Amino acid sequence: MDVLILCYSDSEGQHGISLEREITSIGRSANQDIVMSDRSVSRCHAVILREGGDYTIVDQKSTHGTFLNGVRIQQGLLKLGDILQLGSLDAPRLHIQKDGAPAHRRRSSVEDLLTSFTELRPGGQPRQPAHELEQLNWLLRAARQLNEGGAVDDIALGLLHLTLELTGLERGFVFLQNDGQMQLAHGLMADGTIVEEDSTISRKAMQSAIQSKARFSVSDTHRDDLALDWPSVMEKGIRSIYCIPLRRPASAREPDHLLGLLYLDSQLGTGVLTEVDHRLLETIATEAATLVDHALLADEELKARKAREELTVAANIHRGLMSITMPELPYAQIRAKTVPCLAIGGDFYDAAALDHCLCIAIADVSGKGVSAAIVAATLQGIIHSQFLAGQSLPEIAHLLNQFLCTRNVGKYATMVLLKLFPNGDLEYINCGHVPPLAILGNEVRKLDESNLIVGLIPAAKYAPSVYKLRAGERILLPTDGLTEAEDSNGQEFGETGLIACAPYQSCDEILEKVAKFSAPNPAQDDCTLLELRYIQDA
Repeated sequence: MDVLILCYSDSEGQHGISLEREITSIGRSANQDIVMSDRSVSRCHAVILREGGDYTIVDQKSTHGTFLNGVRIQQGLLKLGDILQLGSLDAPRLHIQKDGAPAHRRRSSVEDLLTSFTELRPGGQPRQPAHELEQLNWLLRAARQLNEGGAVDDIALGLLHLTLELTGLERGFVFLQNDGQMQLAHGLMADGTIVEEDSTISRKAMQSAIQSKARFSVSDTHRDDLALDWPSVMEKGIRSIYCIPLRRPASAREPDHLLGLLYLDSQLGTGVLTEVDHRLLETIATEAATLVDHALLADEELKARKAREELTVAANIHRGLMSITMPELPYAQIRAKTVPCLAIGGDFYDAAALDHCLCIAIADVSGKGVSAAIVAATLQGIIHSQFLAGQSLPEIAHLLNQFLCTRNVGKYATMVLLKLFPNGDLEYINCGHVPPLAILGNEVRKLDESNLIVGLIPAAKYAPSVYKLRAGERILLPTDGLTEAEDSNGQEFGETGLIACAPYQSCDEILEKVAKFSAPNPAQDDCTLLELRYIQDA
């Protein structure tokens, strides 16, 4: 039976630890079987349990967690090819392999060049180019470190330092592609001075390198017919130029992809590079492109993970705001439910019981997702506080309109605010919202009176309407996500569909009917429904 090994690299080199024991401990403490020096690793971080041919990783209540193939776990079954990281997704990778297998590490293109370096010596006689070998060894160490979590900035600066030293050119720039445009990531003079702008470089040379998908160099611009036609070269006195595209290698799934560009030039004199120099520069650029690609992917994954975590927190807050306890009164019953089309939405409802009346609100903020949810939560807090303060409905509508207009948040909202009194008197303001329905038995009345949407016109005026409820009569308040739900043919559920089922079905039943109507299409908007039933003054 093959025994698995745990392979990893650190400043002391590569390691392969056999997992032949029943328990293998990992942590920062010196008494652990595998000692990791990173500060994000806990003293007793995790253990690997062996039971026959099965291996299980178990987190030991570590501070920063254990990650198996990019997912944080408490415990998990290990398989060949799995990757462990302790403390964070930026931590060094521990690879699971078979005993006797070579360490799982991509062979560096720099190492390939170093292996074949002696073949490039004239006459087959190996000379001792200490300068070049020193640089190669430096890059090997840098590549290992960067592969264990280097940032794009580190890679770019390391690439510039190395290539400027090798070529003897005056300055260098690393550009990264962003939304189809080449943007400066780092600029560096040979003396180590940071350059923060790129206005004096040759864009023509950059364009030629990108179009050719290969290196582009001019050792003496004064003798190059093509370069003589470039105004920037002549105006700035650029004598030597070297450009290499940084590309993600092609794969079976997709062609190669341009990540950025290395640009080197000099105003001081010509630079003549040997074939060895060319090969070395191209190899360094290839290695750097791979490292940049890995770093960018890691950054994207980290951002995506943080975004997911923040969205989960926001969704929990949103659910808390929408899970309000409806007041229970002898003359009224309230039922409400919302179904956001995303994790969080812009619909909300609220209710507050005062001594002399019941206050209710339902609203729909424009847009969806996090931005709509933030505005919705703010408006909900304002409305609730105004209800408790006993403000009139026109005053509340005016306040909300002024708030959205003056704060310039780029959002507006439709809503219905109402007050129900024990004797059945209903006062309401509809601000551009779906009209409420009054239902008694099979009779359905649409309350059509409406005002302007809040958040569009600062000078808008708001006036209330009144209606007299009868014992047992219900007021149904939907948002337009319900009435505008579409089936596979693009047909809307509409107010007609709501009126048809409203007399006979509860809130939950109506929402279920709408979901079946639009299936299998995903919801395009938040869907909320509130029902107010007037019993009678006790």
